[in-house]
Amino acid sequence: MRIDFPYVREKSSLFGVVNRPVAKITLQDKITQWMYVDSGADITLIPKSVGKLIGLRRTKRDRPQRIFGVGRSSVPILVKRLSMRLGPTHFRARVAWSQVEDVPLLLGRMDVFPRFKVAFKEKAGVTSFSS
Repeated sequence: MRIDFPYVREKSSLFGVVNRPVAKITLQDKITQWMYVDSGADITLIPKSVGKLIGLRRTKRDRPQRIFGVGRSSVPILVKRLSMRLGPTHFRARVAWSQVEDVPLLLGRMDVFPRFKVAFKEKAGVTSFSS
């Protein structure tokens, strides 16, 4: 099985138009979202509203943690295990559910990349997932 996703062209305030790798992911068999494929992200990240849309709830047993990106700023998250689908492949993965809204949807490596051979084909502008 192989599925290819074309890069998306977006405006950057620094670089003009840039091509970014994305993939179409279904979460909890409820919603399908385009996510940036981020080989530098340890874990998949979703905003607070997306978590609520798929039925995530904060419980008394949840222990908020913080994750860091570039620089010293951090984001409060709860780690949840979700059902995901990429093309025909269903699997479960740990996801960082942000407790704030202002974060991008990122498809990170943990529990995702080990399931696929992921190829960033810059010249063709395609991200390829194969099993």
